[in-house]
Amino acid sequence: MRLRRGLALAAGIAVVVLLLVALAAAVLMQPRQLARIALGSVGDALGLDIAFEGEARYRLRGTPLLEVHDVAARAPGGGEPLLRARRVLVSLPWSTLRDRGAPLVLERIELDAPVLELARLQAWLAGRPPGAGRLPTLSDGIGVRDGRLLGDGWALAGLDLDVASFAEGQPVAAGARGILELAAPLRVDFDLRLAATRPANGAGVSARGKVQIHGAGWRLPAFVAASGPLRFDDGVLRVAPLKLGMSAEYRGDGEPLRFTLGAHGPLRLRDGIWTLVPAAIALRGKDLIPDVDAHGRFAFGDALLLGLDGAMPAWPATWPALPAPLGTSTSPLAATLVYAGARDASDPVGLHLRRDGAQAVAGLRIADVLTWMDAAATGSPLPPLHARASAPRIEIAGAVLEGVEVELEPGDAP
Repeated sequence: MRLRRGLALAAGIAVVVLLLVALAAAVLMQPRQLARIALGSVGDALGLDIAFEGEARYRLRGTPLLEVHDVAARAPGGGEPLLRARRVLVSLPWSTLRDRGAPLVLERIELDAPVLELARLQAWLAGRPPGAGRLPTLSDGIGVRDGRLLGDGWALAGLDLDVASFAEGQPVAAGARGILELAAPLRVDFDLRLAATRPANGAGVSARGKVQIHGAGWRLPAFVAASGPLRFDDGVLRVAPLKLGMSAEYRGDGEPLRFTLGAHGPLRLRDGIWTLVPAAIALRGKDLIPDVDAHGRFAFGDALLLGLDGAMPAWPATWPALPAPLGTSTSPLAATLVYAGARDASDPVGLHLRRDGAQAVAGLRIADVLTWMDAAATGSPLPPLHARASAPRIEIAGAVLEGVEVELEPGDAP
């Protein structure tokens, strides 16, 4: 009798346990519940609160696959999201779901229409603890479609990003396409190959590929190559030193103008302001574009600031000829360029040229000069600028003039 009651009790307990297990499994296998568990694992590893408001789907056969919509990621403590996405797909092994305290190992992440706030991202990164094991491993990489990165006064739009694989301590390679939106109508289309020695502070990074700068009535297609060590400390992003090379062609209404440009110096992003100080610049032109070597400073934020001191080894043969003895001198022309104004470089530029005791101080607008270059073969031989020049001595048609001073206004002709 006791044996029967014992067997009945054991059977009852087994039934209850099975019912509880079945109920727990039913709750766990609800898409939204599974999504919370999976995103919780990712969020715990990254130090983020990740939530979603839209639909959730999953696939458990093979490697679990989770798809959620209307996702937002915040730094702990709430506040505005640093990342929003219309759709997120996460492929992650069972081990990641079972052990949320282990290093985060995923197969792949895909994001559709993500919007990333750079200032909030920088604040989150600045608060991350030091040490290894903070980055996820993604064996099949990352895919981003139609993303946006919002900076202070600029944005990356239509961003497509493909990362083949991602693991701490391993090289990273990616392809990136999109549009850099600056001060309208200025924008930059880009299609680049990106690489890093490893995903860590101080890693060497590089970018190579095609860009095309668009302005009002002109465009500048170019091939660029840039590299340097990347660091992020105390809210400041640095590439120090940045090495930049560009082969470009200005295309306006006239013949294309070809040139190459090199830049070297510490690039910094702090509080929404990009700076390259000190900057070393080397310009090599053809036809109307001169050769110039210069040093100075560059800043881009609410305004564009540029100050360069350098030299032109020779006066371009395609420019209006200088009178003797300036035109026959082999001395380089010292040059100073200063700009402080609108980010699209539409405000006046100050230019100071010096050679053998002679000098010229000019104010010009880049767009006007580029238009003059386009029409130089058929238009005025003098560029559209305000200028004041002086020379201790010049020779014109056999006459020798001393203590010469000349003023030039736009529209003046000889």
